[in-house]
Amino acid sequence: MANISLEHEDGCVRIRLASGTANALTTTVLRELSCAVEGAGGSARGMMLCGGDRFFSNGVDLDWALGESRPGIREMFLELGRLILALLESPLPVVGAVRGHATGAGLALFLACDYRYAATGRVLLGKPEVRLGVPNPYYGDQLLRFVVGDFVASDLICTGKLIPADEGRALGLVHETRAKTEIEKAAWEKLLSLRDLAPAAFAESKRMRLGRFCADLREQMPSRVARQVEIWHGEDAQIRLRAAAERLRR
Repeated sequence: MANISLEHEDGCVRIRLASGTANALTTTVLRELSCAVEGAGGSARGMMLCGGDRFFSNGVDLDWALGESRPGIREMFLELGRLILALLESPLPVVGAVRGHATGAGLALFLACDYRYAATGRVLLGKPEVRLGVPNPYYGDQLLRFVVGDFVASDLICTGKLIPADEGRALGLVHETRAKTEIEKAAWEKLLSLRDLAPAAFAESKRMRLGRFCADLREQMPSRVARQVEIWHGEDAQIRLRAAAERLRR
């Protein structure tokens, strides 16, 4: 896979985003991630999702997305939703480890992990979609509210602000923070401890926590994505998205 690297060790697998410095997401990248997650389900006892030194993922690749048709954008949002559901519904333990920024759709993928580890220092987390003139996708919105509650989630979503990982830990976005040089090792050790739990007991505990939530996401996703695409292609959103893409090129 061109955009993903896989490392198998101790009966578990590291799934690493490796699609460039920003690890920006396209439909192709998301499909590769989905294949990696599906493959891990048949061959591993746990998975760790990680990224690069500067970015775990900066979210959707705006330059790519602005050249896509409405059906192409719809498929991208659906693929992202399917991937999030695959992570949430995987019977395996999933640990996320970020050494760099995780924003937008990148944060949504991080939040879909059972345990979340993030580096200290200037490592930013957030959902800046509203600043780009588009809403947070339904599954990203609901997942953030599920993890940290409505009060904190509404503030992050409606302001679009980015916060350091240490603040994210205080808010419940992150389970553990460590120095950048130590964070993936700490996350891997956590994964190994989860690997050693009784698989059926862990899987059922995860289903009880997430089953109803995932059922709602699956039911609502087609109509919510349709509305997302409609807003995305509106005149105001297109102006703001193109301005944001231009800023990112600098």
